[in-house]
Amino acid sequence: MTDGIHPKGDWVSRGSDREISDQKVVEGRPLLKIHYTRDRNFFLGRQGDIKLSSREALECSTELRPFQDPTYDLRKVEHEIGIQAVTVTSDQVGQTPWFRKVDNAVQVQPHVIDVRKDFTSSLTDEEEEIVPYVEEFLEKVFPRVEHNLIQNALVPIFIDDFAALQDDDSFIGHKEESFLKEFQSFVHHKYTKGRKISSMDWQPKSSRVVAISVTEPIGFSERVMLDRKVLNSMVIIWSFTDPIHPQFVLEAPSEVNVVKFNPTQPHILAAGCMNGQVCMWNISKAQQTLKTKSKKSVRGAVSTGAAGSAAPNTGAAGTEETVGDRDDDANIIRIKWSQLSKIETGHRRSVNDLCWLNDVMESNFDGKLGPAPDELTHQFATVSSDGHMFIWDSRKDNIRKDKLRKTQQEAAKNSDGELPWIPLVKIQLSKLDGTGDIAGLRMHMEGKADPYRLCVTTEDGEFAVAHWAPRDERKEVQVNMEFGQADKEAKSNIKSLSQGHFGPATCIHRHPMKDDLSKYYLTVGDWSFKIWEMGTAAPIVGSPYGTAGMTCGRWSPTRPSILFIGTEDGYLQVWDLLDRSHEPTIVQSVCQCAVTSLEFKSPHEARNRYSHQLLAVGDEVGVLHIYELPKILIRPHANEQRNMERYLARELKRVDYFAVRWKVRQKEFEELQAKLQQEKLEAQISAPVDDKGPTSENEEENPFADDLVFADVMAQFQKSLEEDDDL
Repeated sequence: MTDGIHPKGDWVSRGSDREISDQKVVEGRPLLKIHYTRDRNFFLGRQGDIKLSSREALECSTELRPFQDPTYDLRKVEHEIGIQAVTVTSDQVGQTPWFRKVDNAVQVQPHVIDVRKDFTSSLTDEEEEIVPYVEEFLEKVFPRVEHNLIQNALVPIFIDDFAALQDDDSFIGHKEESFLKEFQSFVHHKYTKGRKISSMDWQPKSSRVVAISVTEPIGFSERVMLDRKVLNSMVIIWSFTDPIHPQFVLEAPSEVNVVKFNPTQPHILAAGCMNGQVCMWNISKAQQTLKTKSKKSVRGAVSTGAAGSAAPNTGAAGTEETVGDRDDDANIIRIKWSQLSKIETGHRRSVNDLCWLNDVMESNFDGKLGPAPDELTHQFATVSSDGHMFIWDSRKDNIRKDKLRKTQQEAAKNSDGELPWIPLVKIQLSKLDGTGDIAGLRMHMEGKADPYRLCVTTEDGEFAVAHWAPRDERKEVQVNMEFGQADKEAKSNIKSLSQGHFGPATCIHRHPMKDDLSKYYLTVGDWSFKIWEMGTAAPIVGSPYGTAGMTCGRWSPTRPSILFIGTEDGYLQVWDLLDRSHEPTIVQSVCQCAVTSLEFKSPHEARNRYSHQLLAVGDEVGVLHIYELPKILIRPHANEQRNMERYLARELKRVDYFAVRWKVRQKEFEELQAKLQQEKLEAQISAPVDDKGPTSENEEENPFADDLVFADVMAQFQKSLEEDDDL
């Protein structure tokens, strides 16, 4: 027996044993046994319904395997435990007052006064003396009282105008007329569900076809872990005729960040991949095949309906069988890319944006732009995080073979001898200070106005203006920079670089209206959106920071003052800058997750641009929503474009005035600081010097002399600011 510590004395219960016994489950009564019996005549009377067998129960037994039922909940024994830390409750009764109803009647007898009777005879002497004064008073007061009564009758003085202004809004109208209506939604359980819609585009010359690109919703760290692993990626083309099955599925070598239709050749699509490659598809043959199948199905349905005139449902059955052939996902038409760039000749990082050359322009190997001979668009530009912009040509025959010495050797090694697809022009987008290249995220090209001008937003939230014309065609670009950086010596393709957002600027959109509004750009990033004018270093309009991040935005194609913003919490905000600029006019929930992309159907292709307008909204879980805009968000008000031009011009003047005043106040502050420094130096020279050292007695007694001087400088500077405000 080992030695240990033994308690002294007997064990005394403090109530713990009772608590332990209360937690035990003890059967308070014996278990019940129930035995059911039934008379034999009951079974003999129902021999057709009940089948009895003389076999043993073990012979026909079935095996019941255990499984985990998610709906099963383990029941627990409840114990009645008293708690002392509870307030005392009491039952009270309250009775409302009640009064007995009694029928009452009141009779009033009016006083009848004869105006023809002379009352002056009944007045006393004192009253007769007061009458002239009363008449004089009434003559003076009567015009004023009459004027006030008329004004009160015309103007309702007891109505709050500001409260009435909230309801009587010319923009909002009725609640039913101001909100967007969901026209249709598309999602596929295999291709899009659970994936992020990174880009979308409407097919030109068609208002019922939309192409979307999807990516996996994973972060950077997870992508690093999945390095060198191929992820399934594709581009989905949806048609309004079939909201369940995609019309086409375009295969891609890697995840697609952006996809765009060719504006003049709708059967051609180009896309930029996450691994830096660029691919292109031609869906003309697939469209023809689908059209042929639909014609055959219609003919089969008509012939079946004519043959079965005795049975009118035969035609419907034939149509259902034809449509049922596409119910299987295996019958969805899959298309492989027609052209694909090599990783060695493409971008070094992810392709973030793609833009077809506008106004039927095309470039050659020297970077000179000119009109296309066939008036069709064949070239597009891509921008990447590697700091380069590439221009690609969809026609391989257009590439000069004398420029492909190395690629010809590689093509000779291939069995088919086909030349690789390489970019025509490579343009480097380097920073103005030479510290590196900008990480381009979104881009927009000007067009005929200035075909070499390019606007780019970066991953650092910057707004850059580039001019990539060749040296023999370069002209002076007017850039008014006060706070940003400007390239005055024309050493870089970037002409201006300004900081606008605290995070990546995920959207850039040029104002779709012509004339003076076409020079304004919308950028979205972090928790706000900004409006820029070409050549300014600071945004002229900026929204207040919201509670949720803003992910995408678009100008309204028909109303100059309205823009649409998508947020991370699944809301769509409608801003009317002429109505209110501090908050959105309409906030509508469109999904339960983040809105990732917005795209309008171009109204120029519609017969009546103000009658019907559709907005495509993509979210983070792969659902494509099509919303129909109300008429109040489509039809512009009278002089709305002119008022919007004046509003933006006024904001531009404000920004310019602020820049000028900033320079003036900075110069005044520097002069005042130099003056005080000079006075301090003169005071030190004129002060007596002690034998102990060059430090004067005042400075030795006051170790906070510098702080006092700084406080004096700030006080004088604040006083000068107040005088400037008074002027």
